[in-house]
Amino acid sequence: MPHSHLLPFEVTHALFERAVAAGFKFGEDTALVAVQHMLEQTVDLFKAADEMGLKLKNIFALGKVYSNSVPVIKTLREMGVTVIESTLPEPGEFNSYFKRDIAKLWQVVSEALHKRQIKRVLVLDDAGVCITNVPADMLRRYAVCGVEQTTRGMVLFEEAPPPFAVISWARAAVKLKIGSPIFSQYLIEKLNTEFLQGGSLQGKQLGIIGLGYIGSGIANLALTQSNDVLFYDPDPRVHFPPTLRRRVARMDSLEELMLRCDYVLGCSGHNPFEGKWPLNHRPCIKLLSASSGDQEFGPIIRDLKQKPHFKVASNTWDIVSEHGPSGPIHIAYRGYPYSFVSRDTEAVPTPIVQFDTGGLLAALVQARLFLDQCEIGREQNRGIHRVSPKAQRFVYERWVRAMRDRMIDITSYFDYDPNLLRAILPDNWFVENSEPRPDTHYKPAEAIEEMMDQLLRMN
Repeated sequence: MPHSHLLPFEVTHALFERAVAAGFKFGEDTALVAVQHMLEQTVDLFKAADEMGLKLKNIFALGKVYSNSVPVIKTLREMGVTVIESTLPEPGEFNSYFKRDIAKLWQVVSEALHKRQIKRVLVLDDAGVCITNVPADMLRRYAVCGVEQTTRGMVLFEEAPPPFAVISWARAAVKLKIGSPIFSQYLIEKLNTEFLQGGSLQGKQLGIIGLGYIGSGIANLALTQSNDVLFYDPDPRVHFPPTLRRRVARMDSLEELMLRCDYVLGCSGHNPFEGKWPLNHRPCIKLLSASSGDQEFGPIIRDLKQKPHFKVASNTWDIVSEHGPSGPIHIAYRGYPYSFVSRDTEAVPTPIVQFDTGGLLAALVQARLFLDQCEIGREQNRGIHRVSPKAQRFVYERWVRAMRDRMIDITSYFDYDPNLLRAILPDNWFVENSEPRPDTHYKPAEAIEEMMDQLLRMN
């Protein structure tokens, strides 16, 4: 764990200092159930939560098999965190296996907390499965509030609304506007160094499924490498960033995209091939995912498993089959998000990604305050809520300062608009670029946002 013992990470440390000054504590009667990538940033997050009064013995965590770092899991267990073993799924079956791991997690939590003086449970989730599968007896015994950090989770909540309030870090302005270029950059780097072994995509036809924030970031980077970029998005209202207009070509169907492209990256957060496979495709097409789990290419993997000579490389987890509908298909890393292919202690350098860790910590503080307000009847424990704009601004400004102090030139490296990182952003920037946005259907919890503002203004 190279960074953790050398220097505290600036953003989480700044949040901790403000919390101490404000007298905030999570409390010994609060537990945290977390689905988290077992990476170094999780160690930073849990250490900060512990310093803010959340006992490590009351933290229960489950990683994902494709991002689990063995040294990180060892460190967390030595700290006193309960980490559940992840099951290696059959190819194309991540979701069903993961649900069973979630059920085991909740069983361990239920048995452990039954013997402790716990009043409330915070659920920190990655892809929504833990939040939507909280057992009924847990909901009866404890006050529960969630924090969701992925678009995949927000998609799931549209299908299965959570039974309690959820704070959406997934759709926070900082996560979307600041995080997406960083995550896109490191995905492309992994593609070049790991998949292409130092080669280049230059001159290749690159297809993108889903032109959201990650998809747009990847498109921007691919265009700088002189690629032809095509995309498919089923949403006719998908927003085109100004930098991409007239530079990327929209395909009318998935099949057209698959026929035209040498490489296709799944960035939708959905299950785009469900009910649509088999399709014609370019022979020797190569598929890589930027989404949680393996849902982007799950139907393709399950189909290829039924064909002769299906194999998964033991070292790279790449799937290669000669028996696609139009010839050979290569699916990288079992269809899991390729950012994690190295299975190292970090997918993005931990000092750089600390804006994300800080945002999660701020969202957990907000969730804890939300439960206090529910307890006294000032709020109802339901709905999806934005992360406080002032909390986002605090995280953002401390992160920019940390990058400057560490002499990390984030503006040029991640191709940001220089004005974005030089300006003091007003609160309305965070409001306009976060979801949910205030309207007739959603009114922010003003009392809680005022409490977050007061906490973060303490010196």
